[in-house]
Amino acid sequence: IVKIFIFIISLYGLEIFMQFLKALILGLVHGFGEFLPVSSSGNIYFFSNLMNTSADTLSFDILVHTASLIAIVLLFYKDWLHIIKNKFSPFNRNLLISCIPSIIVTLIFQKKIEAYFYVSRAFGLCFIFTGAVLFYETMYRPGKKRLKGMNVKDSLIIGVFQMFGNIPGVSRVGLTVCGGLQQGYNGKAAVKYAYLLSVPAMIGRIVADLIQIYSRTSEPVITDVFGFFPMLIAFVAAFAASVVAIRLMQRLAGKAKFRGFAYYLFALGIITMLDMFVLVKIF
Repeated sequence: IVKIFIFIISLYGLEIFMQFLKALILGLVHGFGEFLPVSSSGNIYFFSNLMNTSADTLSFDILVHTASLIAIVLLFYKDWLHIIKNKFSPFNRNLLISCIPSIIVTLIFQKKIEAYFYVSRAFGLCFIFTGAVLFYETMYRPGKKRLKGMNVKDSLIIGVFQMFGNIPGVSRVGLTVCGGLQQGYNGKAAVKYAYLLSVPAMIGRIVADLIQIYSRTSEPVITDVFGFFPMLIAFVAAFAASVVAIRLMQRLAGKAKFRGFAYYLFALGIITMLDMFVLVKIF
């Protein structure tokens, strides 16, 4: 890896190398943040400001979400084949019901939510909120319920938990997992259901971004943040980090060992709030 970096510096210069490095870091941040309970949107916003770069364009958002979508579909392809073959199964009904709260909030309030929280000093509180919910849910042993026994009430409550993931800085996966644990599901079932629910959310996000791009002729194109090759690195990094994050969560899910993520979110939230209220160095 060091040799690759040296080669890039010698070939393109230090400034271009820094673009490659920032793209790599932000790709990794998104991949890990998307499937670990730490909020990809919040971490991308934090680290892009920390590195004094812009990664909140539609093109970058589409790119890294597509990488994560490919990762989750490939790793759970058997489940998705089963879902497609059994279109009118009770499980598919539950998935649809769980999506409804987020769909309603997205269609009616999403633009206002993002406009408020990305410029609000409450942004750091979103990290702390996610951490607090994770901390609370991991105080107790996970239940024993499995996805086969899920009912309409459980699916709706889990969907309400997922709905809070529409707020920047609040982890969609984290809140969905907590919703599953709250309803008495075991850790593996809660994580798996959260990941299956993340696919419609990511597809919706990609489609919404594409609609915005094609409805505005002045919208940036796919290479606008770093250039083509750095963006390609971000895509690969996001895909690789997504795979690692999913496998890590599956290993931790057995005993619902998610409290370490709560401590990370507490630290990130405190740093964010200190900077917004006192230091003003990052945001």
